Amino acid sequence: MQRRNFPSILLYSFGLALASSLVFNGFLLYQQHRQYRPDEYELEVADNVMFRQQLLECVRDNRQKDSLIRKLEQFSNAPPLRSHAKGKK
Repeated sequence: MQRRNFPSILLYSFGLALASSLVFNGFLLYQQHRQYRPDEYELEVADNVMFRQQLLECVRDNRQKDSLIRKLEQFSNAPPLRSHAKGKK
């Protein structure tokens, strides 16, 4: 009798070990996802905020330079600046 039950007990123990391993790995993946995902999201949001701030600063600086160039063109006696494309003709 012991010989007939041995394969079924062996298969049952392997199945139990496999099931417990899958549950444990699923738990570890869940914990890893919970720990690292918010940090990555926060870093991505912080990068986007920094990029937007830099972009807004560049736009503001360019508008300020454009207005200064227009003021210089209006008040100077020099002819208006020509673009490089027109100057090469």
